[in-house]
Amino acid sequence: MDRRDFLKNAAILGAGCMAAAAVEPTAAEALPTASGIKEASFYKKIDSRTVQCKLCPLEEKLTAGSKSVCRVRSVQNGKLYVSNYGKPCAMHLDPVEKNPLYHFNPGMKSLALATAGCNLACPACQNWEMSQKSVNEIKSYDLSPSKAVSYAKKNECGALSFTFTEPAIFIEYCIDASKAAKESGLKSCVVSGGYINTQPLTVLTRYVDAFCVSLKGLSDEQYGGSPRPSVVETVKNTLKTIRQSGKWLEVACLIIPGKSDDEKTISEIAKWIKDNLGEFTPVHFSRFYPSFMLRNIPQTPVGVLEQAQKLAKKAGIKYAYIGNVPGHIGNNTYCHSCNKLLIQRVGFRVLKNNINNGKCQFCGVKIPGVWS
Repeated sequence: MDRRDFLKNAAILGAGCMAAAAVEPTAAEALPTASGIKEASFYKKIDSRTVQCKLCPLEEKLTAGSKSVCRVRSVQNGKLYVSNYGKPCAMHLDPVEKNPLYHFNPGMKSLALATAGCNLACPACQNWEMSQKSVNEIKSYDLSPSKAVSYAKKNECGALSFTFTEPAIFIEYCIDASKAAKESGLKSCVVSGGYINTQPLTVLTRYVDAFCVSLKGLSDEQYGGSPRPSVVETVKNTLKTIRQSGKWLEVACLIIPGKSDDEKTISEIAKWIKDNLGEFTPVHFSRFYPSFMLRNIPQTPVGVLEQAQKLAKKAGIKYAYIGNVPGHIGNNTYCHSCNKLLIQRVGFRVLKNNINNGKCQFCGVKIPGVWS
């Protein structure tokens, strides 16, 4: 069972978790497939035949007939084009808690979108059926930025979430859709692996309201020995760049048995986050489920996640959460000052919210986050 199936099944909990609802167009409003072709935003010409992509540290040099590692960039007439613009292969109605974002408008519904492709190949990927495919290998829909906003508003969403695969590789769509969302009074969120160059990331932060970035470890070995250059340093730079931008940031750490579950690794990650991103940065320690290239590894024991939460708090992290374990007390938010229950969650459903005007209703201390 992969992560998405697990989370859907978890919705049968007695408290009634809110399941991820796939948006299926009716016959009257069926979304047609489309070419999705648009000139890429971040590249430079080397000569009349060759271009160099500047989106991520791969900085591939491409010519006509070649295709990028992310599967969605190619050269035509001396220019770099993307094939996934406005072509989501996944559309879901999800609470922002699924991203995960716990300090960003709790309980707000978002339209979650993803296109095919990714510039990483993480062995534990839960969405490899989409991330490791090209546009022509998977069903996609025609959903322009304006259509995405209209669809979100029709379904009473307060935000667009770009997630599931890697928003960096559909950055042109992310930027345009986030602009359209802002003009219509909606917010936008990006859930990313963080493998992106500083310049395009800086542009993205101008339009996106909140980010959740995955930090899988502090060594390339903890990323599965990725052949990609400078993975860890790039992700760390991404996190620091977002923090410096002033946009809301949360961090997700997938805890994989035998790979990232030892106390030394977890303590080092927590210390790095506190020292570089701040003690009030929410950190989500997520349960691993067998998937993709790691089907032989068992799911993470809950006790390991509980220990990770304790180690993070010991390192000075004020808001450490346990993820992918619906109903666990580690899903809840407690005031860092008086320790009273602020937000009670079961799965992705918010049952209780004791934050008023951004402050703890019990002791009045300001709670870091975006609450309206």
